[in-house]
Amino acid sequence: MARYSIPKQCGRAALSGGMAALALALAGGRSGAVDAALVASSVVFALMFGFIAAVHIRRVFDRREQVVIDARGLYVRAHGETRIALRSIKGIAQDMGRLSLTLHKPSKYPIETRHRRMIYRLNGPLAKGFFGDVWIWTNQLDQPPAAFVDAIRAHRVLTAFEKDLEERIAASR
Repeated sequence: MARYSIPKQCGRAALSGGMAALALALAGGRSGAVDAALVASSVVFALMFGFIAAVHIRRVFDRREQVVIDARGLYVRAHGETRIALRSIKGIAQDMGRLSLTLHKPSKYPIETRHRRMIYRLNGPLAKGFFGDVWIWTNQLDQPPAAFVDAIRAHRVLTAFEKDLEERIAASR
């Protein structure tokens, strides 16, 4: 079970808020045609960084479980409400604070949330290679990436073939 990390979210909110304040400071006291473009771009950047800061501040107070891994499967709140069966996970890759999961049948577990579908569409044909079928931003949560991988391994029921294979490997040692 993982929730948003309060220290990480506070740090990101402070950084984004600082960038918004810096952008507004650049906009102040300007006049003229060239300066009007600088003011406009500074205001746009201030709004963007302010929005990002607001998202992180909201996450500080969101104490719901973001990722749950148990015998019933994998639940990733940002992906959708459907639990993903652990046997459906084909592969796991870790990169840049993100766990990317590929599934045997991704159409069985489509992305349900609007913001994730938009991110996937914006990246076009490269999205699957970059994000996988399901992704977990571990750098925003209170658990390390290894904890998620260990929980998946611990709760995934082995098939008879996998059990037999493990017994044969253990016997040959």
